[in-house]
Formats: sequence, C-alpha cells, structure tokens
Amino acid sequence: MCMQPNKPIDSPEQEEDDDESTTTSAPQPTKTSMAPSSTVLLAAAVVALTLAPRPSLAVDPVSTYCAKNFTGGQTQASISSVLATLVPRASTAYYATAMAGTGGSTIWGLAQCRGDISSSDCARCLAAAARQVASSCRGQADARVWYDYCFLRYDDADFVGLPDTGHTLILINTMNATGDLAAFDRAERSLMARVAETAGDPASAGLARKTAKFGSEGTTIYGLGWCTRDIAAADCGLCVAQAVAELPNYCRFRRGCRVLYSSCMARYETYPFFFPVTGDDDDVAAASSHAGEYETVILNHK
Repeated sequence: MCMQPNKPIDSPEQEEDDDESTTTSAPQPTKTSMAPSSTVLLAAAVVALTLAPRPSLAVDPVSTYCAKNFTGGQTQASISSVLATLVPRASTAYYATAMAGTGGSTIWGLAQCRGDISSSDCARCLAAAARQVASSCRGQADARVWYDYCFLRYDDADFVGLPDTGHTLILINTMNATGDLAAFDRAERSLMARVAETAGDPASAGLARKTAKFGSEGTTIYGLGWCTRDIAAADCGLCVAQAVAELPNYCRFRRGCRVLYSSCMARYETYPFFFPVTGDDDDVAAASSHAGEYETVILNHK
C-alpha cells in the first residue's frame, strides 16, 4: 500500500444557511458614461480573479491512495477501460460508475465532482484524477485520489453502494482561530452539526453548505459536507456525522479542518472555499493565501 499526501492549494452566535447549488462567475464591470480610472480597472480585475474558480484546486491532488499489487495484463486493461469510461461520463453528469473485465480481472470504478463547481472545473479535475491514478497507482488494483473539486477511485472489489470510512485522511490547519476560542468552538460545532443533518436530507443530493458567524466582529465560518452519490441519503448523513465527530479530536480551536473518507468528507474554514462565494472582501482575499498551512494525519481502520 502507498499513500501520497499532498498539501492543499488551500456575543450570541448567529447562523446563516447557504444551500444553493450555483456556479459563480466573475463579476461584470458596470457601464458608465465616464471612463474608469486605471486604479478602478485594476481593482476590478483583482476581485474578478479572486472570485473566479482557481484551476489549481482542480488539478492538484490532496492525497492519493494505492494498494493491492497485481501483475496480470487483463486487470490493467480493465482499469484503463474503467478510467476511459468514467471521465467523460462524470464530466457531463458530475457522477458516474463503471465496471470492466470478468472474473478476477473485474474492476469497479466511481468518479464524482462537487456539485457547486463549474462544468469546466469538473472536467479538468476528473482528467487530472485519471492521470494521477494511472501514473501513481499502476500495477495496483485499489486506487483513490482526492481533490478539492472531485474524487475518483477504482477497486477489484465491488464497493459501489457501500459506505466506506475505513481509510481516513485528516488535514489540520496549523493556525489557531483568533478571538474568543470558546465562542468559536461553539459556533463551529453547531455549524457542522447542521452540515451533517443537511447532508442526510435527500433534497441535498449529498452536498451540504452552511455558514455561521461568531464573536463581536462577526467572523464567518464556512462548513461543507459532501458524499459520493452511490450511497443512500441516510448513509450520507451518518458518514458526514462520523467525519464531523473526528473534528474536535484533531482540530479543536483550529481555523480549519478536513476529514476525508472514501464515501464522504466534512470540512470547515474561516475563509470561503465553496460556491457561490460569500463573505466580505477580507474573507474573499484570504481564500487565495492558504498554501502550506495544513498538516496531514492518515488513519487506516481496515
């Protein structure tokens, strides 16, 4: 087995909901009768670039898992066939499963994009994921790769429809929250409980996004739960709830944290990381300056 973690490109409490599945595009300049100054144009360009989806999140893997060595050429052919089927199908539908081969050379696969990203980012992420497992996991029959925007896996055992929390990847922000830490902890726990509850609602289609404010300055916490679409809604809620339960064990008072399984994930941050982008200018600007702020913990329960 090999694991290749990568650094991600990365008062009373008030709570806010953000459940719309919408793609964000760059803001358009307003037409006026006066030519805008170069300073205004530059500021508008910076905001547009900040709010636009970042390609690096689609092409840089968070982590890659490889296991189960094999030597048979037919198994490799099955893997290649599954990948060739998954990428175009999931790029269009944001989700796909596939199977190829017979007997001991059968391979099952799944690919999925996060429901709030653009179709172009979905296609880009899945193409990168297929290249990643093809190069990093060649000769191994169990491969999984996590990105911010998508997830892809294949295996020689049929995993489709079975909730899988056996392999755990935890990404911990190395910085502590600021201000009233007790208030932050209460707001984060309440927020992520709502995320898990929403993820279990069939109407959410396995994607839950919430926000909460805490403290006198009204700092926003952003929370997300996401499941693969092969599992039932009730199992999705349980999976995300299990991920949320891990957060205080590793990330209490931290500015951000992610717990990733092979069937779901839970994440919170103090900057916007899902779409549509919300928050004030300082929050949005902060979203592009978090490279290298995470440490990785890997747990294997299988």
